[in-house]
This record gives sequence, C-alpha cells and structure tokens, in this order.
Amino acid sequence: METTVAELVERARSKDAEAFTQLVRNYERMSLSVAFGVLGDAAAAGDVSQDALIRAWERLDDLREPHRFGTWLCGIVRNLAVDRLRRRRRTEPLGPATAPARQDRWTHDPVDDACRRESLAIVIGAIDGLDEVARVAVKMRYYDALPSKQIARLLGISADAVDMRLIRARKRLRAALPEQASA
Repeated sequence: METTVAELVERARSKDAEAFTQLVRNYERMSLSVAFGVLGDAAAAGDVSQDALIRAWERLDDLREPHRFGTWLCGIVRNLAVDRLRRRRRTEPLGPATAPARQDRWTHDPVDDACRRESLAIVIGAIDGLDEVARVAVKMRYYDALPSKQIARLLGISADAVDMRLIRARKRLRAALPEQASA
C-alpha cells in the first residue's frame, strides 16, 4: 500500500521524522533543481535546498493543502534562492560571469579546455538572461528531464504555460548564442 503525500504530511505534522524523511527523499531532487535554476551554482543550491527543507519541517502546520507539499516546498526554495541571489549580487564585484575552470587530469589539450569553458560561460550567461520561471523550467526539463506536467505542478502553473515558456526560452537562447554554440 502506497502512502500519499497528504498522508506523509499529516504524519510529519505529528512529528513523525520517518514520514518527513520520505517527503525529503521524494522532493530533494526537485528542490535542488529549483535552487540551481535560480542560482546557477550547485553548492549554493545544495545549501538553499537544505535550508528550505528545514524551514518546511518547522512550518508544516502552515501548509493548508497537504497534497500540494511539492508546490509549497518549491515556493520556499525559490524564495530562499532569490534572497540568496540578491545578497550575493550586493557583495559581488561587477564584471562578466565566467565558468569555473575544470580540473581534469585526463584532458590533454588546453585549447579544447579553454573553448569548452568559453562555450559553457556563453550558455550559462544566456540561460541566466532568461526570466526566473523560464530559467527554472529550462533547467528542470534539460537538467532533470522532467515532463511539462511535473514542472507545471512544481511551479504552480499549467503544463501549457510550461511548454510556452520553454518554446520562448529556446527562441531566446538561439538568438543569444553564437551560431557554433547553438548548433
């Protein structure tokens, strides 16, 4: 017999840690995806995801519709990620974003590495130029391979709206990327 999300939430509200652990297992990847979609930084996304899960545990009684736990958690993650992004932007020096250099002992051609880093920086910059919902939808679709219906449920919008955001995002990315990067 499979336990529903609403049942897990109700058990977690009664301080059943195992029920909340199951919720974490079910939604941890989604939480990371949303945070990464906003921040573009895996380490910061992990921190935000963890903070959001702690906040969700502390505020479970605030959740009015237990069956919508994923959407509620997604909102918490997004808000925390945006807050972190705002704080980070206030403290970072202005300048072009660059992708971190990858240390790969098997790479033999430094020119290829430089080209890959440059291409990655261009793609990341183009994705970062999208609005928040489009950026998160793109990363959930192409990073996590989530279907539109699941993205819609997590973002609290319709599947048609997700598809439209993805279509528009792809057009913007094609226009923003140099010919060789978008090929």
